[in-house]
Amino acid sequence: MKGIITIAGFGTRFLPASKAIPKEMIPIAGKPLIQYHVEGLVAAGITEIIVVVRDNGAIVQEHFSPNPQLEAHLEASDKLDLLEAMRQIDRMADIVLVRQPGDLPYGNATPALAARRWLNPGEPFYYMFGDDIVMGDVPIPQQMLNTFNEREPAAVLATQWVPDDEIHLYGSIELKPGSEDEMRRIVEKPAPGTAPSNLAQIGHFIFTPEIFEVLDSLETGKGGELWLADAVDGLAKRSSVVVHAIDGLWMAAGDPLRQLKACIEVSLRREGMRDELVAYLQSLDI
Repeated sequence: MKGIITIAGFGTRFLPASKAIPKEMIPIAGKPLIQYHVEGLVAAGITEIIVVVRDNGAIVQEHFSPNPQLEAHLEASDKLDLLEAMRQIDRMADIVLVRQPGDLPYGNATPALAARRWLNPGEPFYYMFGDDIVMGDVPIPQQMLNTFNEREPAAVLATQWVPDDEIHLYGSIELKPGSEDEMRRIVEKPAPGTAPSNLAQIGHFIFTPEIFEVLDSLETGKGGELWLADAVDGLAKRSSVVVHAIDGLWMAAGDPLRQLKACIEVSLRREGMRDELVAYLQSLDI
């Protein structure tokens, strides 16, 4: 199975920082967000990864490629632990950058079409958005694979419960009558008070190639965009789509405030950062 990470948006909520670099390269506690994604896929045994970019993906390629000058400096400075950490980034996965063509419609389903010809024919694939982070004991790709292998549906969709005042920000899942985990439909960003449930779609999916049969006939939706929620909704009308309630803390990190919250959460879980951060936060006169 190959993995697809989508970072082909314009990152408008992160401007001006995202004018020159993808927002997924902005660090969370010292590590680019996209590296967390790659590490999670690799931990689940997915080492062939397609990163779908728009125009500013060169910096992503550089991050996951060797840097001989940096390595020579670290070796000469006797920073061998750091040297090995940098080399592990280079070796952890086979990463291919695919540019999203301008003639395709804008939307979070479009990267799947852009990456299509790099996938293995007939095989399922992992698909994930690049602007969130999940913290848990078991990486979310492994959780998703366990559910996919057990149930063998047309798709697995990651979900998490969110409160009433937040569900309008996400895709809300309605389950089939009598089922605890099979999706009937999804409502993208429902109007306040109209959500069918508090189960929110989060940005992790496993698809069989059947998703392309839906995408090939899918028209653009709200805002003229090609929405993955619309494709998943269409898939659920013809095949089994299983929802997986993730075990872990999911945090969106696609804007400066949520990115800052994610930085704090990750830092509080990291040895060598927690104690000093807690002391600093407690010292604030808020």
